Amino acid sequence: MPARPPGTTMPPQAVLTTVATTGPATAVAEIAVHGSWSHRLGLDVTAALRDCFADRPSSIIIDLHRLADDDAASLPLWLAARRAANVLRPPVQLALCLPAATVLQVRLRRIGAHRLPLYATMVQARAAVASPSAG
Repeated sequence: MPARPPGTTMPPQAVLTTVATTGPATAVAEIAVHGSWSHRLGLDVTAALRDCFADRPSSIIIDLHRLADDDAASLPLWLAARRAANVLRPPVQLALCLPAATVLQVRLRRIGAHRLPLYATMVQARAAVASPSAG
């Protein structure tokens, strides 16, 4: 195995979830997905989403900036998450944050951003879900 330059590390496979209270009875959950897309990582993301949905936040932002998904294999999971968010009462606003020009971003845009809001930065996503007209 080739040596890595000092100070570099491979991103661990991880799904990190945080919940921030933004007002009375309003919470925004954030999920950060790190690593290469795999069946195992998909199961971990699904479990994190299930936990978030159970807590009934007003919004869930999923940060995919550190996800390696060269063939957009995760796309069905994000569409399923959007459907699940929409059937809850009240619905949970779901937003994805991912870099532009990735295969996943291009495919998500192709199917229609109205189906799943996409943002380039977490700042943009947080601002959008905090806006009363967002959704």
